[in-house]
Amino acid sequence: MVRLLLVLTFVALLLGGFFAVGNVHTRIVTLTENLDQADSDLRSTQSELAKAKTAQKDAVDAMKTAQKNKQTAENNLLAAGRELAMQRERADKHKEDLDTTRAELVEAVRTSASWSLFEQANGTKEQISQKLATFTEVNNQRANFLAENTILLSQIEKIGVELSRYTGTSVKVSLPQNLHGTVTAVDAQFDFVVLDIGESQGAREHGELIVSRGEKLIGKLRILDVKKDHSIANIIPNWKQGEIQTGDLVIVGN
Repeated sequence: MVRLLLVLTFVALLLGGFFAVGNVHTRIVTLTENLDQADSDLRSTQSELAKAKTAQKDAVDAMKTAQKNKQTAENNLLAAGRELAMQRERADKHKEDLDTTRAELVEAVRTSASWSLFEQANGTKEQISQKLATFTEVNNQRANFLAENTILLSQIEKIGVELSRYTGTSVKVSLPQNLHGTVTAVDAQFDFVVLDIGESQGAREHGELIVSRGEKLIGKLRILDVKKDHSIANIIPNWKQGEIQTGDLVIVGN
C-alpha cells in the first residue's frame, strides 16, 4: 500500500513537472516571440528615427537655403531699386538736356531770323564792322575833344580866378555835383576850415560848398586854396547858421 502511494506520488510529480516544463517552454517561446517582435519594432523605430533625423536635417538645410535665397532676393530688390532710381535720374537729365537743346535751337532760329532782318536794315557783318570802326574812331575823337575842352575850361577857370584876385571881383566856380567831403579842422578865430577833398576829388578854388550836420544847414564855404587831397575854405559870413564842427558834411549847393 505504501509502495503504491509512493508510486502514485512519483507519477503525480512527474506529471506536474511535465506540465510545468511545458508551461515554461510555452512561456519561453512566447517571450522569445515577444523579444523578436520588440527587436523588430526597435529596428523599425530606429529606422524611422534615422529617417526623421534626415528629414529634419533636410528641413534645416532647406530653411537655411530659403533664408539665404530671401536675403539674396532682398539684396537684388534693393539693387534693382537703386538702378531704377539712377535710370530715372539719367532719364530726367536727358529730358532736361533735350529741352535745353530745343530751347537753344528755337533761340538760335530766332536769332538767325533777327540777324537776317538786322543785316537787311544795316548791312552785312563786314559793313557793320566798318561802321563800328568808324564810330569808335569818331567816339575816340569826341572823347579827346571833351578831355581837351575840360582842360581848357579848367585853365580858363583858373585864369578867371587869378584875374579876380587883381580886379577884386567875385568869381563863381562850378564844382562836380557828386563832390562831397567832411570838415577835418576848424579855425573859429579866422573863420576858415580844412576839408578832406582836393584837386583829385574835383575841388576848385572859389568853388562853394554847403555845410550840414544831419538835416540841419550850418553854413556855406568858399574854397580858397586847393591841394591834391585837401583844401582850405573860408566861412561865408552871411550864410553862417551855427558853429561849424569837425566831422560836418560838405556838399555842392545850387
